[in-house]
Amino acid sequence: MAVPNTTPTSSVPNVIVNGVFSPPDSDGLFLSGYDPNNIIIQGSNNRIEDCRRCTIINGASNYMFGKYNTHVIGDQGNIVLDNAFYVACVNGLHCDGDVVAYSASDMRLKDNIVPISGCLQKLQQIDGVEFNWNDNQETYSGHDIGLIAQQVQEIVPEIVTERKNGYLGVKYEKMVPVLVGAIKEQQSLIQEMRAEINELKEKINH
Repeated sequence: MAVPNTTPTSSVPNVIVNGVFSPPDSDGLFLSGYDPNNIIIQGSNNRIEDCRRCTIINGASNYMFGKYNTHVIGDQGNIVLDNAFYVACVNGLHCDGDVVAYSASDMRLKDNIVPISGCLQKLQQIDGVEFNWNDNQETYSGHDIGLIAQQVQEIVPEIVTERKNGYLGVKYEKMVPVLVGAIKEQQSLIQEMRAEINELKEKINH
């Protein structure tokens, strides 16, 4: 039997114990007194407290407290970000059309900016591989190409993340800065070699 969604008006429940999410208890449906701009459309055991313009579209055991303009579909659990849309689906978000988005990259948002060191060396330790997807997942099938997350994690841990199911994922777009750095390092080596070749030519001609 599904546990009803709740929106209590007082006392915040202790839903986080030692960093572990504990589903909120159920004590009624849509109790009065909370911000009417919050909506729980479907699902079970979901709770929204002291939030503004937040939505739980479906799923179970989702909890929002003190959030603004945050929305979730699926079983996310504890919601931590404002102005965010969570799609908590194990098999990913599927879209037949283009996904148009931009990653935050403004200098004003970054501190301690330094060039990535040893980019060419890093790339030389990472293999581009081809492979066949197996039945341990349901998202992909057939032959494919890519990287091995465990290998990338040893070299560039910043672009590897562990998902809730324990499997590793690679943020492929984060390989671009490493590739740019490697090209610049390689170009510098080429220029040095050209200079040495020109110097040898001059010695031979004289």
